[in-house]
Amino acid sequence: MIELVGAISGMLAVIGVVFNNYRIRACFIIWLVSNTLSAGLHAQAGMWSLFGRDMIFLGLAFHGWNTWGRKKQQ
Repeated sequence: MIELVGAISGMLAVIGVVFNNYRIRACFIIWLVSNTLSAGLHAQAGMWSLFGRDMIFLGLAFHGWNTWGRKKQQ
């Protein structure tokens, strides 16, 4: 099950990059899911530096979602 969650997380991360390349705002939602899955896996395995990285990426995804939303409204 852990391998499946890791594979799904990785695939979502790649899809998020593709969406970002086409300037599709949903990339940030995809990254939120991907980073949440990765954070859970890394926390469960006690890989705290990777967990920290995942939390930073989560914050950046929230920031990106909000930033792109504000730019579109202007």
